[in-house]
Amino acid sequence: MKLTAQIALGALVYFTMSCGSMQDVRLYGPSKSTSAFEKFPYKILFTSSEEDGLWGLKNNACKEISFETTNSYIGKDHLHIKWNESSCKYIGIGLKWGNYKGKNLWPILATAAIELRVRIDSGALSNVPMFFILEDYGGNQCRTKINYLDLEGGKIDTEWRRIRIPFQAFNYEKRGVNMGNIKELRLEFQRKGDLHIDNIVIVPHTHNYAHTEDTFTKIFDTHPIQIGEGKEYWWGINPKYSSNIQFGSSFKNESVIVDLDASKKKAWDTFGFSPYQWLRVDLSSIYTTSAITFKVKAAELPKIQAMLFAYSGKKRKLQKSLNENHFIERESGVFEAYLPLKSLVGYEDFRWDVLKEIRFKIMSDEPFEMGDFRLIEFRGNPKKPTKWRGI
Repeated sequence: MKLTAQIALGALVYFTMSCGSMQDVRLYGPSKSTSAFEKFPYKILFTSSEEDGLWGLKNNACKEISFETTNSYIGKDHLHIKWNESSCKYIGIGLKWGNYKGKNLWPILATAAIELRVRIDSGALSNVPMFFILEDYGGNQCRTKINYLDLEGGKIDTEWRRIRIPFQAFNYEKRGVNMGNIKELRLEFQRKGDLHIDNIVIVPHTHNYAHTEDTFTKIFDTHPIQIGEGKEYWWGINPKYSSNIQFGSSFKNESVIVDLDASKKKAWDTFGFSPYQWLRVDLSSIYTTSAITFKVKAAELPKIQAMLFAYSGKKRKLQKSLNENHFIERESGVFEAYLPLKSLVGYEDFRWDVLKEIRFKIMSDEPFEMGDFRLIEFRGNPKKPTKWRGI
């Protein structure tokens, strides 16, 4: 080895001297490291119908699929699917990802995600019943739901919203999926929906959660709890499509100003928020002794309907219309509302360990502001929410 090094050094000296100068000569060029993501060759799954990258496009009684050429996010067209699961066991489409070549996801598993853009034709949604499925060449499948993922703005509306599906969010370990030999990606649709989809690609992404049973769950087991903090965790408040509901500033925490335009037949009248950052919220240990409270600033009490939604379970929705018995006037024009969770019809069948969001529908035209939403202790009679001694 020493002799070889000496010969090489002598050749270098001879070369530099024969060129008439003693300039520094580099034996090696500057090193350029290439990340695993950069090396991954299958970053594009769908950008337009020209790629012929989809299967399962045949229409039937349960689904209607088309490629629309207007208002696409990228490319000449985008995918539009309408579905209704009422008479079908399965509704889905598949992507011929990399023309079915085996894909090794192990090198990018912790640093990448599937990204797509979605929108709807009107209104706003906080999620759609849509699943993402990876299948390996052994026929094994793993999946994850849109609820778990990075949903831009916490809602799906008429704008192209970004969704990211981290590879680490798939339950591949539990399902025995070989992430080193993935065949395809499938999109499965349940219940009923209408969605535009475009630009499905692989992007760099840092996933901040380990995939465990408690992933995406926030446990609340003490009182009081401030809920609805952070405007990014609200939906239904966007001046681009409605000025009926806007964020206010009269209270310490988030509040909304409601001023419905009664002249419009379909005035936007609903808004809501995630109790905690769009994670699953577990109230299972305290829901029987809890009440939702918030403040209202108004000339007269508005008519409000409260709705609670769970991520899963046979009964995913509870609702209650509030009346004057739910309010106490704290000062002139400022009221405080109390809604015991046990007063909601069907609360025994509700999944309190996977609470998703709290919504409010406005049933009257009087302008008002409401805010400072909290979860407090309540052990009184649910039929007399303002009579408990703790209030």
